[in-house]
Amino acid sequence: MTMNSRLMRPRASGVAYHPEAKAWRTAALANGGTVSASTMQAVSDFCAAIDAAGIRSSFLRLNLVCGGNLAAARTPLYRGASATGTQYGAAIDTNVGPYASGDYSQATGLTGDGATKYLDTTLTIGTLATFGANYSNVHVSVYNRTSVTGPQFGGSDYAGYYNTNACALDCGTNATIGDTAAYFQAGSSSNGDHDMYASTAGYGFTLALFSSAATGLMARQGAALSVTVRNVAASAFQITDATPLLFGGCWSSYDAGSGPVPTPYYADGAVAGYSVGTVGNLSFAGGRAAFNSAMAAFQSALGRAV
Repeated sequence: MTMNSRLMRPRASGVAYHPEAKAWRTAALANGGTVSASTMQAVSDFCAAIDAAGIRSSFLRLNLVCGGNLAAARTPLYRGASATGTQYGAAIDTNVGPYASGDYSQATGLTGDGATKYLDTTLTIGTLATFGANYSNVHVSVYNRTSVTGPQFGGSDYAGYYNTNACALDCGTNATIGDTAAYFQAGSSSNGDHDMYASTAGYGFTLALFSSAATGLMARQGAALSVTVRNVAASAFQITDATPLLFGGCWSSYDAGSGPVPTPYYADGAVAGYSVGTVGNLSFAGGRAAFNSAMAAFQSALGRAV
């Protein structure tokens, strides 16, 4: 029997990517970035996993630090609690230092020097307050591919001094914020900085959140860390605080001997993603596990999981 020639033709090769993955690619290309089909698939799968877990609305800003060049890596995937709602901050993280092209590859992530370089997310602590994220309803996550010294994400550190705000995560093995291996700070208080810390050193995917004034959680690679929560009387973020949140570093509003002078801290080592936003369904173990699984699958797809 003669085979129908139409059955022998290859089917159309259209790929149904997630809408937010396609929007990210459009933004990355507009920023001068390059994106491969395999990266698109990994980003699309990540978006689908986040949606399926019911945790999408927890993210105010998220960057997977991926793509074929530094411009793509500086393009965030999420900039609001939904794709159709208000978008916060710029469509690209500002390169300060700056990072050079050789500081980034998709296989390794973004490598800092601990002295001059960070990304300004353009998202401010005041915007967190406006959005509804506050010291008792806030999460931050970072993905470290290597041991890191210095805070990886945040702004207005040392909140207890001068009644300033703080939202900072340091999960380096030699933390410069305090003397612990993992440290998360959020809030505004003249009586002491609202924070928690864990003494377990390590690297990988670290998620930290405060779901209430006294309830703080930290997990690394999906495994809960034993934490100590301090100074639960902190007040809410101030809407007027225009301090930007940094990735690969952290602004400090306090400098020993100088008073409330903006002083940047810088991280070294390789970083490969961050998120910041509210807690939402991340307050549930299932939500946190789903986020960890989505991040692990994404980093594995790019060949850079640790």
